[in-house]
Amino acid sequence: MRMNRRAALAGGAAAIMAAGAAQAQTPARIRKGAGSLTVTSDDVVAFGEAVRTMKRRNDALSWTRQTQIHHRSSQHNNGLFLPWHRQQLVHMERIVARLTGHDSFAMPYWDWQEHRFLPDWVAGRDAPLYERERARGVETLDFAAARWAESPYSAKLASDDFPTFFGKLPEGAGMVEGYGHNHVHQLIGGAMKHPRTSAQDPMFWLHHSNVDRVWATWHRNRGGEGLYPADWTGLTVTGFVDADGREVRQLPVGGTLETRPLGYDYDRLYPFPVFNVPEAGPPGATRRVPVGGQSWTVRADAAPGSGRMRLDLPDQAVARMREADDTLMIVGEGAVAYAREAGLEDRSLEIRLTTGGRERPLGSSPTFVHLPEPGEHQHHRGPYVLPFRFGEEVLNLLASGDGPAAVTVFAEDLDPAAGRADARAEWIELKLTLTETRWA
Repeated sequence: MRMNRRAALAGGAAAIMAAGAAQAQTPARIRKGAGSLTVTSDDVVAFGEAVRTMKRRNDALSWTRQTQIHHRSSQHNNGLFLPWHRQQLVHMERIVARLTGHDSFAMPYWDWQEHRFLPDWVAGRDAPLYERERARGVETLDFAAARWAESPYSAKLASDDFPTFFGKLPEGAGMVEGYGHNHVHQLIGGAMKHPRTSAQDPMFWLHHSNVDRVWATWHRNRGGEGLYPADWTGLTVTGFVDADGREVRQLPVGGTLETRPLGYDYDRLYPFPVFNVPEAGPPGATRRVPVGGQSWTVRADAAPGSGRMRLDLPDQAVARMREADDTLMIVGEGAVAYAREAGLEDRSLEIRLTTGGRERPLGSSPTFVHLPEPGEHQHHRGPYVLPFRFGEEVLNLLASGDGPAAVTVFAEDLDPAAGRADARAEWIELKLTLTETRWA
């Protein structure tokens, strides 16, 4: 087909306008993976320069102020964890850009699964983002191996529902916070182990940039803004300072759902792990069709002063699981609660399924307990709540013995030489659903 000059010019103008509109919608800041950057990369240079500058200041734009903001105002162990930290990162990016003149600065993200070791420009003593308060040997630690050695469970970016992924209100961590987030804080160690000091380590910002990337991936995988409850999006987060050092008014959670309106995006979303694996069934079958089932909800309170709990699974459910074939679907979703107090710091909550003298881990999570200084407002009032879950992977354990089966939990002391008393357990609960299916 021949196009005349007028049509060609019109088409060219339309293309230019479309390109301009797309460019206008493209965020100025693109967060890049730490493994793709070097000590001379613009974002690394800018962040290092900003940290040095902020450490010399004693005003609202100081490094100390950012540590205090996280200690005093941050949200942990509840459904505001992700939006609060997203806003703190956004405001820090703007502060770095203002202080250094690197207008396009974007906080790098450190993906501990893909880049298993700390970046060189963070780990070495002469590195621009070195922090002396870290665990011994952290510069050579394989974080992926260390993390998965502790617990096989994590958030599922293609299938977790909102409360499982985000957490609950007023108290209760989601899978993102309770597992991947908490483990990395503990493994880096030093200042990163506690909310009152963690933001003083530059790795805090790189780690939370990746946590935010996990949220951005879940958001895309699960279908966007319709995922979020209206009563949650109507809440607010606060405590930040802007690039001029002024306190920021309360910000609506509903304004944090998309990254682009906040002025940033990721070079690519989170690729690990892959959850959409086809189920293996009889020849020609591709899926299991539900045909019926039963649910049980059970709960047990801890003995006063005890640091351990046990919750027996219903005998009927255990009997059915012991005789199960590949048509039975199992969904176990539960939570454990401990008193939110200083004795819970430097612990790891160890959740296990036990039967016949054998056990299988259901969750392991170092505690990250937000505690106020004396006289400070305590916006975390309830217990410290950690989720856990299991599925068909427990069948081999149950089939290997007989007798009762139970979920047990204890708070392991990560500093046993201190000789501390047990943390105080409060309750454990579980919803167990067994669904009969047929292959189709």
